Amino acid sequence: MAEIEYSEEIDDVSDEDYEIIRRYQEADAQFQKHPPFLSQFTESTDRVRSWLNDKGIEFNIGKIIAMSEGDNYDFNRSTGCDEFLVQYHAISNKLKKRFLRKPNVSEACDQFSALATQCEQKELWQYAGLCWLAAARCQGTLGNASTEASLLARAGRQFLTAEKKNVMIGCPAPGQENVQAAVSCFGHSLARTQNQPGSSMAAAGLALELATALGSSPAGSQQLRRAISIHATPQSLGMLASTHIKQGDYVTALSVLSELAELVEANVGGGNTATGNNCDILHRCEVSRVLLLLILQPTPQRLAPSLAQLLEKYAWVEESSNAGPGMSEDEMLLLQSLVLACQSQDYQALLELEGELWPYLDTEQKELLRKLVQTLTAR
Repeated sequence: MAEIEYSEEIDDVSDEDYEIIRRYQEADAQFQKHPPFLSQFTESTDRVRSWLNDKGIEFNIGKIIAMSEGDNYDFNRSTGCDEFLVQYHAISNKLKKRFLRKPNVSEACDQFSALATQCEQKELWQYAGLCWLAAARCQGTLGNASTEASLLARAGRQFLTAEKKNVMIGCPAPGQENVQAAVSCFGHSLARTQNQPGSSMAAAGLALELATALGSSPAGSQQLRRAISIHATPQSLGMLASTHIKQGDYVTALSVLSELAELVEANVGGGNTATGNNCDILHRCEVSRVLLLLILQPTPQRLAPSLAQLLEKYAWVEESSNAGPGMSEDEMLLLQSLVLACQSQDYQALLELEGELWPYLDTEQKELLRKLVQTLTAR
């Protein structure tokens, strides 16, 4: 087919043709802002394709845009976005129902997966997410719930990566479209996973993964609570406690840490000594709960029996007192001194103890100790 010069193309364009081109470009702009909503773009592209075919012209997105961009447009220009749209649209067309012919869903799924892999290699994370989402829909049509859930989670991860990259370059999406798409993908994946027998841990893992990506935001806390409601783990409870501490909600943080300690003690079993990771978790819980109790200073009537027993352990200096799990004798004595200094309001001793306790604490506990010193010295 002979190549048509740009000037000849313009002469042959009517007002109606320009209206079709304008609608195409508007739909394309909407696609750029909200990629998951592809229907408008597909409809407009079909109309433009039909118009070009009637004129005997080969369909080419670059030429369509050229008709309204001016004489300086390069017809040979091709962007990654253009290539993706053409391929995505071509695969989507294979899923349309035709007379006496069923669409080959399995083949379309393989092609969407291949296109997604290409987009990942080119670091087009948002487009990769769209392709994995389309592949997941194909698996859902085929009735493969477990594969659908896996592909939905993979799509969600690509949307999260796209948002992370945007934030790194200082251009986060104002409407957080990528985050919303990721939450939707993970939500559907979690729903499919929960329907599978014996998959509560996998479902909780998905919610925990999303919560980790969302951070200490309200949405992240919501996903953490969702993970805990499905299957509570030391990791999810520890993350939730840290989130409440960052938000300054020390009462809830204290309650979550107590729940975490009870869970680990139940896993260890009564009478058994905690070792390894369980010992580290119980050590962290005990120190953090002591610091939170000193900050909150609840009345004895409002203290739960387990917390009253914990505070009493450090409020009385006895040679027979047993150090907490994973705790050295020096750390035990320093915590006892800290409790006594707070009860006697000895601020000078409190400041000295802050420096001595500092090496034994993690970053979060150091913040709590700093908050404790500021709270007591300000009174």
